[in-house]
Amino acid sequence: MKPPLLADDESRFSGHLRHYHRSGSKRQTSWDEWVDGKASNRSVSKKWLKIFGVLIALIALAGIVTGLIIELR
Repeated sequence: MKPPLLADDESRFSGHLRHYHRSGSKRQTSWDEWVDGKASNRSVSKKWLKIFGVLIALIALAGIVTGLIIELR
């Protein structure tokens, strides 16, 4: 193993306190939520958003096919 490099005092950290922040979570989570994950209502809204997107895509595809059939007759 290599010995650690000796740094001069000017390049070392000179602060008095090192602290770390958690990302904006104000609410304390329970152990069950921490391990299993909390139930989220966002998945319901994402589900409806996906359904709406697929429905719009199918309507657009049907419109394109209908337009091609009418044009090619």
